[in-house]
Amino acid sequence: MTSLRLPARAGMLALTTLWLLAACDGGGDGDGGVDGGAMDTGVIDAFVPRRDGDLPRCERDEECDDGVACTRDSCGMNGLCRNQVDIASCDDGIFCNGVEQCDTELGCVPGRRQTCNDDDVCTIDRCSEEEKLCEHFPRDLDEDGDPDWFCSGGGDCDDTNSLVSSLINEVCDDGIDNDCDEMVDESECGRPRYDECSDPLDVSAGGFFELNTDGASPDYTLGCRSTTRDLVATFTLAEARSVTIEAEGDFFTVAASLRTTCEDRTTEIACESGFPGLIRRRSLDAGTYFIVVAASSTGTIGLDVEFGPPIPPSPNQTCATAIDVSAGGRFNGSFVEVSDDVMMTGCGFTGSPDLVYTFTTTAEQDVTISAQATTGESVSYAVRSACDVASTQVRCDYGNPAAGVLHQLPAGTYFIIVEGPTFRAVDFTLDVAYGPPTPPAPGDTCTNAIALVEGVAVMDTFLDKQNDVDVSCGFRNRDAVYTFELTETRDVLVELDAGSFANASIRTSCDDAMTELRCTSGNPLRQRIRNLGAGTYYVIAESSRAGTFELTYSSSAPTIPTAVSGNDNCASAHVIPATGGLFSGSTATLLPDLGARCGSGATSNDAAFVLTLTSRSRVVASTDGSSFDTVLHLHGATCTDRGELFCDDDGGEGATSLIDQTLDPGTYHIVVDGFSSGSAGNYLLEVMVTAP
Repeated sequence: MTSLRLPARAGMLALTTLWLLAACDGGGDGDGGVDGGAMDTGVIDAFVPRRDGDLPRCERDEECDDGVACTRDSCGMNGLCRNQVDIASCDDGIFCNGVEQCDTELGCVPGRRQTCNDDDVCTIDRCSEEEKLCEHFPRDLDEDGDPDWFCSGGGDCDDTNSLVSSLINEVCDDGIDNDCDEMVDESECGRPRYDECSDPLDVSAGGFFELNTDGASPDYTLGCRSTTRDLVATFTLAEARSVTIEAEGDFFTVAASLRTTCEDRTTEIACESGFPGLIRRRSLDAGTYFIVVAASSTGTIGLDVEFGPPIPPSPNQTCATAIDVSAGGRFNGSFVEVSDDVMMTGCGFTGSPDLVYTFTTTAEQDVTISAQATTGESVSYAVRSACDVASTQVRCDYGNPAAGVLHQLPAGTYFIIVEGPTFRAVDFTLDVAYGPPTPPAPGDTCTNAIALVEGVAVMDTFLDKQNDVDVSCGFRNRDAVYTFELTETRDVLVELDAGSFANASIRTSCDDAMTELRCTSGNPLRQRIRNLGAGTYYVIAESSRAGTFELTYSSSAPTIPTAVSGNDNCASAHVIPATGGLFSGSTATLLPDLGARCGSGATSNDAAFVLTLTSRSRVVASTDGSSFDTVLHLHGATCTDRGELFCDDDGGEGATSLIDQTLDPGTYHIVVDGFSSGSAGNYLLEVMVTAP
């Protein structure tokens, strides 16, 4: 056993320190982005403050065209032109390049690209387009799961070599401190068992086995994940058998690769990664096979291997070989080694395996269908009159189970396309039943929408409803359809309490998603649209919880915001009346005076307001209708940087902010700010003061 010499240790420290200082933390094309949020919320009531005398007079909407594509132009009730910013029309759908803005002269312009740099040399920062947020990972340049030992919580003494870290065992006779304990080739050294193809674990008898990746090295490449610590098992079949291989870690993902030659990835038969990594094969020929198991971290892996008699392929993999279910009943199916042969269902996912069934009816009747995976994964099914023609689809359901009723289905021949998950081959049951024709429940479809009465709460249930209408802020949940009519321009408020997270979409045409004005989520949900013109509107309510709910629609006279300027800091804060109010302005020309503890520091330009309460009151402040990613922070009588009482980033609709607090008598400052350091623009601030 040889001890590391102190001069060598000191040299390593110096070199690593210089290297860390030279590294660029958070730079490069992968970094950047802002919080963004869901800006696809339709027309946004954001205004450039102007005096009424500066506004063109009008009689018709056409007279108010300002030539800017991203504004909605209309003639207001006061005979003055209104040019409302529509930020959603500028959104390019890419999160990491910032939030596109609508300039009232230039039209759509790029937003400011924000860095995800947190100024911490011990983190690696990146903008995740998939997750729509900034990510900060412990500095682990060799991606071996052990951060650099110069950083808190790290133990890797050589972060450029994935074969060296405090998480692995010492390797004998290589002259390297593999386990970072400042000792070389100590007596406990050695690779773990089954680390290489020359020493595989034999699982030919089947059963459950425990493996441990501690000390394992990344020796082999897999088709379903990058090279990480791996272990090897093998089995030999004397005759054709079905095989199920399941590899699972306690708190990390595991990948399993099945192949005929251990070292050769090109002989890979299947590769699956997940919680767990699961491989299922109907029938493997006699011969010897290898299982390479790789983990994203060190620890124990449970490997379960089962053999059974060969399973014939599913016979109904194409439209031409559909199984007839006209008699009804329960049918068992399996997606093992089934591919994606039929055009994707409207509620499924690209690349999902599918199986086809068919039925024929001779009279109008109800058809009840339920598809359910035996292991709990979500599946989908579609019903079409022509199997491979998506436009003939009459129903599509997704879930666990995916279930629905086709009411009053006309006589004819139909096809049921059942799709499984893309990440795992599952077994499922399909139940089909027929009954006398019945109409859908009131409010279940666009054709029987329920009329709302202003101010009258509707008590309803999702239990007798189905997923018939898609909304932009929801998922494949049961929905209920309502309608209301305005004879003049009004402010409209829709409130939905479903006892759980719910969504509501307001649109001018029920079955046309392009006419959606706004889609809001919440628990409970408040959706307000200002200055909604005369006409017929639809409200589509949905929830993941198929229970009862309460829906209320009300309206009020159109509100005209008070234009505010010069309120750059708390010393020049604009006074909010004791009853609250609606205010418009712009932070673009103001200074970044106050930061906050949310919204990535909220170091953007900000605007200040002051409110004095003479009695205990509920105060609701919202930036709904603003044209940028806002942050709200509430201070007391004095304002200090990051010294707010309350702070909110995206608590409102989309990327807007909402503070709802009951406050004691006193003086309070409300600051309209922006996410990080580059979010500024036109804002709307509504403050409502009511009894607690």
